[in-house]
Amino acid sequence: MVSRPGRRIVVAAAGYGKTTALRRWYPTGQARWWQHDTAAHLFVRDAARSGTGHLVLDDLPALPDPALRELLRAVADLDDGTDVALASRHPLPWRRLGSADRWSETDPADLACTVDEIDDLITEACGTPDPELAARLHAATAGWPALVHLAVESVRLHGDQGAPLGAAEPLREHVLDHVLADLPPAAYRLLVQLEDRSPVSTGLAAALGHRDAADLLAHLRRTGLLVRTRPVVPGLPPAEHVVPVIAAAVATDRRGVSAATTARKAATWFDEHGPPAAAAREHVRAADPDGCARVLAEHGDRIIAAGQADLAVALIEQLPPPLRTPRLRTLLGDAQRTAGDLDAAARTYTGVSGPDAALTPGLAWRVGRIAYQRGDAQGALTAYARAASTATVTEDTALLAAWTAHAHLLAGDVPLATATARRAVAQASTCGDDTALATAHLSVALCLAVAGDAAGSEEHFALALPIAQRTGDILLLTRIHTNRTYQQLQAARYPEALTCAQLCVAYAQAAGSPSLHAIATSNEAEALAMLGRFPEAVRRYQAAIAHYQRHGSRRFAGAVLGLAELYRRRGWREQARAAYEQVVTVAAGTGNAHVLVPALAGLALVQLADDVKAAGGHADAAAEQAGPQSAGPALLAQGWVALAEGVPGRPAELATEAARLARTNGDPAGLADALELRAAAETDPVRARAALREAAAIWNQAGAAVEAARITVLTGGLPGTGTDERAAAAAAAQRLAAVDAIADRLGTGPTGAARPQVAVRALGRFEVEVATRVVPPSQWQSRKARDLLRILVGRRGRPVPRSELCEALWPDGEPARTGHRLSVLLNILRGVLDPDRVQPGDHFLLADTAAIALNLRAVDVDVEDFLDHVAHARRLVEQERLDQAREILLAADGLHRAEAFEDEPYAEWAGPLREEVRAAHLGMLRMLAHTHRAAGQPGAAVACLLRLLERDPYDERAHRSLVRTLVAGGQHGEARRAFDRYTAAMREIGVRPPDRELLLPVRPREAAR
Repeated sequence: MVSRPGRRIVVAAAGYGKTTALRRWYPTGQARWWQHDTAAHLFVRDAARSGTGHLVLDDLPALPDPALRELLRAVADLDDGTDVALASRHPLPWRRLGSADRWSETDPADLACTVDEIDDLITEACGTPDPELAARLHAATAGWPALVHLAVESVRLHGDQGAPLGAAEPLREHVLDHVLADLPPAAYRLLVQLEDRSPVSTGLAAALGHRDAADLLAHLRRTGLLVRTRPVVPGLPPAEHVVPVIAAAVATDRRGVSAATTARKAATWFDEHGPPAAAAREHVRAADPDGCARVLAEHGDRIIAAGQADLAVALIEQLPPPLRTPRLRTLLGDAQRTAGDLDAAARTYTGVSGPDAALTPGLAWRVGRIAYQRGDAQGALTAYARAASTATVTEDTALLAAWTAHAHLLAGDVPLATATARRAVAQASTCGDDTALATAHLSVALCLAVAGDAAGSEEHFALALPIAQRTGDILLLTRIHTNRTYQQLQAARYPEALTCAQLCVAYAQAAGSPSLHAIATSNEAEALAMLGRFPEAVRRYQAAIAHYQRHGSRRFAGAVLGLAELYRRRGWREQARAAYEQVVTVAAGTGNAHVLVPALAGLALVQLADDVKAAGGHADAAAEQAGPQSAGPALLAQGWVALAEGVPGRPAELATEAARLARTNGDPAGLADALELRAAAETDPVRARAALREAAAIWNQAGAAVEAARITVLTGGLPGTGTDERAAAAAAAQRLAAVDAIADRLGTGPTGAARPQVAVRALGRFEVEVATRVVPPSQWQSRKARDLLRILVGRRGRPVPRSELCEALWPDGEPARTGHRLSVLLNILRGVLDPDRVQPGDHFLLADTAAIALNLRAVDVDVEDFLDHVAHARRLVEQERLDQAREILLAADGLHRAEAFEDEPYAEWAGPLREEVRAAHLGMLRMLAHTHRAAGQPGAAVACLLRLLERDPYDERAHRSLVRTLVAGGQHGEARRAFDRYTAAMREIGVRPPDRELLLPVRPREAAR
């Protein structure tokens, strides 16, 4: 069926994939295609007579107005049910010729490849994905399909050399021969003059000498040579520019166009209309360094703030030395610092300040920012302290106060940082400078976020944001949203944090700031990690670390800390330890308390299983380094150490204090961790369960599904846990296994009750585990002792009379003697289940003078778990909570390794439980198939139904469901074979065979019947 009916015009230059799109919209056999040996209007009229429903006229030449008018008239005479598509490399003036309103035009951008599609092409050509390269190729080609394929092939053959693609063969040849050859001379001349200039406008084209500028730009725009860049800053108009590959190609074939004359005209235009970066660059091209110096002196800060720091560096370095005033040299340092060349910036600032120890406030905050960007809080504070005192309030004194606040915050002194930031707001308000005021508000917002005042922090963010948007300061916008991301991470709003972090990455790329890009990438990684997307998080952390290290910044320690936390969650303790130790080494030398305290605390947790004393030392060191707001991780680490050491009451005290601090600081994640410690310290399972449930609720609300699943698993292991909780724990364990995460945050079993002491495996080969170790045959002393336990398992916790047990164990024995033997077996069984006599009395067995039972509240039996899971899933299916049911059923499927008591196939006592398990297993497969279908996974449903029919070949309902599912999925050959098996099975048992109507296509809903 044709997907795009009506009247459609597709205009784009060669290689934009017009024909490919048309063949996709109008498949072969469903449309009549124009042949070039017939006039277009005659083809349409002939098609009208033949009653063809879909007409495609591809690769129309540039028709003169009379011929185009005749074609449009012929189309207008067609029946309303006829769809028509016209495609051409040349704009068709159908609106100007008064064509009907039914026409719509497809923009070249609609035909362009996306970044993801380019990445798929790179993967296919080179074997591995490369999202960054895909983004660069998309920017260079604007997604132009032919250019994309040539660029990817160039990368495949020659590698990613980073050279301008448009200057390389065969891209340049393709552009010159197939794209530019079709352009009218006036449009080509304008294209050469525009080259890589941006933003392109009608005014600029007119200033370059084109009276018909609007028509020429429309031609370039409609054919895809001129494209729009969506602005990073909301509210700003889009900027138009020539596709970079085209611009690079025309630069090699100027056809008599004077570059110097064009540059002088462009410089005059941009001087008057902006932007200043374009004006400064055109002055350099016009050999006018004085004009460039003037623009940089007046607007250099705006150029850097707009994300063009690299351009500012290049322009200033091209100026003759006499024109490099102190103002321009300071600007050069700012541009170098923003672009990530911190060593060059430091040298430049030193050249401006001279040998004196004292610095102006403006130079002091600039020099200090270099240390701050490197993550060196003490170095930054030392530089800020070199500022000469002054009573005059200026934008530089306000910025000095704001950045001093940032350094105090990095060092962990939140109160002093907050007071300094508020002073910066007062000074910035006095001097009236937008940048200083927004920076000061941002400093206060960040301080309040760390202190847990979310409302106050949001208020100051809201004051800073409009200033940055109004001035188009992308650097400031990046910093605002970066700190907002931190606020959302602190508040455990992980989905929102991820969205904000990804926006920050885009801002940082546009701002040309490697430092901010690394911070945004690290924040993105943290959000991904908390959302359970571990592989993506690892890649983003590694990218952030590479960014930092490439530019000599010690702030990479923050990203390494995140990686260490992720390793610990996955149980990779050695890698986590190595990462924590690296963070401690780096952070200890820079005074960065924000990463030092959690790194020491994390180091304590990963060492706790091997060396409690060393772990305690790290936890105490973390407490010594922590400030009032940052003590949470240290308190938790000390609590886990105290728990491992068995110090009475101390773990609960530390958990309570950590919870109080988390509430004060607005730290839900810290509160959840404190509740987990409280549960581990509890001796009452009821209170422990309540604490864990609250922790799980916090993680669920935060979107941290993996952390919530981990807590659910721990809850399911507590004594007295009900059927539903055990089933939920099994499903949660499946989710953890799917992402390679562990339930035990320490890897040591934080709660004594979290793991059953005794576990019995009766599905398949009978085994008993005590303290996670399988009991060897030699420890049983008697086979009859194992048989006794088997019988008790088979009775599912119900009391079995002693006489009945004696009859089952010794059918021909004398009652007087078998009673004594049973008592001996009981003693053996007690010794096996509790060899160290840890539990008082009959903890695992419930025995009196009349009967004996297995205590299922103290023993983990896989058969019980399996049957409980299936029963719980059935209730969920009845309530139509199919997604939850499917998780439980998958967990049950994982438990069912084989039949119950598979190694005792003929024992009478095994028969009832074996049949119960068999029936439950068949019901499980039936329900699992149903939930798979509901989740849109017909292949998984088919697999379940085939397993069901393997166990019960005469299950009529399963046969019908299998055929319906295959038909609904379009697998008609498989459906026929399944139908034949269905028919044969029914004939074998004398049941009426199915009707062949079962093979007719049906709506997906009917497949479940």
